[in-house]
Amino acid sequence: MGVPIPLLPMGSRVRVRRAGWPLEAGVEGRAGHVADASEYRPHRYGVVLDAEQTVRYFRPEELIALEGLELAPEREAAKRLRALP
Repeated sequence: MGVPIPLLPMGSRVRVRRAGWPLEAGVEGRAGHVADASEYRPHRYGVVLDAEQTVRYFRPEELIALEGLELAPEREAAKRLRALP
């Protein structure tokens, strides 16, 4: 059994889109930052929309990643290393 991980790290810039379920009025198309992403709740992300201070929760299908966070240089270097047999 695998451990589910959030695909969008905290701090990622996202835009809200409609994905099958009704959204609150006025949030479709708005952008914000991921403020809550946990492996305990991979089915929802807490997003702080621009010009707001409250966290709103969305399903992964309702978010489009605009830009993600860059990995630290040592993590980028580790990804280029050959795996042990």
